[in-house]
Amino acid sequence: MNKEDRWKYEKVDIGLIDEAELNANEMSGEDFAALCDNIDKSGLSSVPCCYKKDTGRFVMISGHHPLRACKKLHYRNIPILWCDESDLSNDEIIAIQLSHNSLHGSDNQNILKQLFDQIKSIDFKKFAHINIDEIKPISTDGIDVFALKETFTFAVVLYPNSFASVDEIFGDIREQAKKCDALILADQGTNEELLLRLQTEVGKEWNIKSPSIAFSKVLELAAEKLAEIREEKENDLGDSK
Repeated sequence: MNKEDRWKYEKVDIGLIDEAELNANEMSGEDFAALCDNIDKSGLSSVPCCYKKDTGRFVMISGHHPLRACKKLHYRNIPILWCDESDLSNDEIIAIQLSHNSLHGSDNQNILKQLFDQIKSIDFKKFAHINIDEIKPISTDGIDVFALKETFTFAVVLYPNSFASVDEIFGDIREQAKKCDALILADQGTNEELLLRLQTEVGKEWNIKSPSIAFSKVLELAAEKLAEIREEKENDLGDSK
């Protein structure tokens, strides 16, 4: 059979799919929980690969973790790519599994950062499962740099309650002002511990690894709370008239 034609696409009963006896690809509990959350939100967007036995059952070649996630989410049917077992040698089955686990390519850091920045929703930034803090600084060599009016950057400067550090504080402010569109100044003694605690608690609650995304989530929650307070005040004013 032509290699181009031997792979078939079909939606099958999940109960007919068995995992391979051995699978070298492992996933942490945290990453598996994120995978389940992603599939729960957007459905199964990557198709597992299987071979079909004479008994009519399918054996997983690659896609073991999505299969487990779908079972956990009580999927009854999932789409798969499959090939008859007779059309594959054991060597090829193992080689396909290993290649699917290892051939992921590498991310262009510039494009990765640009794509990530285009995501507006904090929830979908988390969904992307990218730790923005681990992305290397974008190189401007060989590319045109221009200002995007739709975006801006800001920094938080926490200053210690000590006059001995005034010169250093002003130096930090001047340095950050060169890089950012806006600065937030806050007393270190009363705000640093609170900020770090909020970032940590929000990160745990929403399973966010990146401190930057956790901080964005803190701001989003603060904006939602502020909107609620404003709405309550408007309702109170309306009731008093």
